[in-house]
Amino acid sequence: MNPTDFTYYWWIVVGVLTAALTMLFIRKTAPAEVREALRFPAWCVSIAVTATLADAFLSSFAPPALFRHLSAIGLALALGRLSVLAFFDAGIARRLGLTAERIFRDIIQGIVYTAVALLALSWSGVQVTSLLVTSALFTAIIGLSLQDTLGNIVAGLTLQVQQPFEVGDWIQLDDGQRAGEVVEINWRAVRIFTLDQEQVTIPNGLLAKSQIVTYTKPSSLARQTVFVQAPYHIPPERVRAVILAAIRDIPEICADPPPVVATFAFLENATIRYAIRYFITNFGRREAIASLVRDRAWYALDRAAVELPLPLTGIELRRPASPEVKQQQLVTASEQLLGAVPLLACLSQSERLVAAEGMRLLRYAPGEALVRQGEPGDALFILEAGTVCVEVDGLEVGQMHAPDCFGEMALMTGEPRSATVRAVGEVTVRTIHRDVFCHLLRTNPRLAETFSRVLAERLEERRLSLEAARSAAVPDMAMDRKSTQLLAQIKWLFALE
Repeated sequence: MNPTDFTYYWWIVVGVLTAALTMLFIRKTAPAEVREALRFPAWCVSIAVTATLADAFLSSFAPPALFRHLSAIGLALALGRLSVLAFFDAGIARRLGLTAERIFRDIIQGIVYTAVALLALSWSGVQVTSLLVTSALFTAIIGLSLQDTLGNIVAGLTLQVQQPFEVGDWIQLDDGQRAGEVVEINWRAVRIFTLDQEQVTIPNGLLAKSQIVTYTKPSSLARQTVFVQAPYHIPPERVRAVILAAIRDIPEICADPPPVVATFAFLENATIRYAIRYFITNFGRREAIASLVRDRAWYALDRAAVELPLPLTGIELRRPASPEVKQQQLVTASEQLLGAVPLLACLSQSERLVAAEGMRLLRYAPGEALVRQGEPGDALFILEAGTVCVEVDGLEVGQMHAPDCFGEMALMTGEPRSATVRAVGEVTVRTIHRDVFCHLLRTNPRLAETFSRVLAERLEERRLSLEAARSAAVPDMAMDRKSTQLLAQIKWLFALE
């Protein structure tokens, strides 16, 4: 074996051993998805070994140095790929405190491939200088034909250096139509995922020429605006207070900065437009949150007897029902509801009529709190339709269905509300103010004794429900207490220490 052959086989053996050790290192330190990338260098090493064996035994049946060139290129490509995987994916870069985006990794990988390929060709006897000079003309031709692609690459590098957004950010171009979450940034384009479940690919060159709005930078806070209209004769401060009270317990609206309701414009149809401005941190749910804000505003204005104006697009002639007919219908429905409420079963026909005339009809949106724990109460709520859940200290202790009632303890005793009652779906209730009960009790003082007995029974029922809910919420603690009690009884019965 001449010295040239010995040197060739020596470097092949060293290269294969280096590649094998590097692959073993990557398999032990890199995550599972990175190990899939070892297939390409493994195939390259296999080609290099096969070409080396062919050069040793079949060189006389092939053109000179064919197998050596093939083995050198295969081994060089394997080592180039493994070096990038070992540096970025196997933890070396992380230990050095270095990070690189995908586009930079792709460029580094390309440079490494080119460098090792040129070294392999030079080692195999190819004149690299002549090759580079010859390829300069082809490079110019390719550059002219692929100027858009090269522009996207340069724009991608600029985006990576400036980092106006990252994967996971929500962006929108200046056309105001394409807004979505960034799912990938590569050397050619940026992919975003819209709320319509559509994947949009935007070339980096277009991004470099556009004004980009990033909703999640420099922080995840994003201000949203919802518009509503109210009649001109309703004072703006009343509308503002009603809306703010309705949206304050929406969990996805930030309390700091607080939401505001601004008087936005005076319209020609005798209405005022209000802008509800609030901040959110989950920009992907902005449309769902805006819909919830509109729902809460509608229900709150409906309860406050603020009639939302209709658009004046035509003329409709109709004969509205007289106020007397509407009031009579309301009183009749209220009397029927009072007869189904156990708490008010003791009222006479005339007393039910008095209570029915003083009732108000209110509607609540799903998830909205009808009453809140700790607040003062001056009205009794009777469920006409829907279901509510009862929460004490944030723990749900039960549900109530129509025609049940609540709020009687705070109404009769003057104590603060003992629980928060929240609508499960849309809820319709009728309320009776304390003034009505004051008139009934003064007219018939015996009602106080009857009410006290019913209140005591309902209070005991709710106490048992609360204890059961707390025991269900912490079953392990309840089981430990029961076990301790039984253990004490066993020791006492059998005289154990």
